Amino acid sequence: SFVTYHMYGIIRELITACITETPDLFDIATEVAVVGGVMINRRKGGDFFQPLSFETSRKGETPVDLFEEAFGARPNLLPVIRSTSAMTRASIY
Repeated sequence: SFVTYHMYGIIRELITACITETPDLFDIATEVAVVGGVMINRRKGGDFFQPLSFETSRKGETPVDLFEEAFGARPNLLPVIRSTSAMTRASIY
């Protein structure tokens, strides 16, 4: 799972770059919402989507973090990742 969360961070950075580096994006949209997370495959009880981010962006404005409003408190991933610096590098919170 350690690698999964780091892959999430890499993909989040790529998606953020796509949004910020596409100059004509807001010519066709006034707002872009992005929900990010990881899929957790379980043997029993079905798979589970673990949301890790939910932001909206508008042209020329700072993204708005809607995670806690939509999903509640953020999960404590420190026991899985085991390093606050690794969490920062993976763009988690």
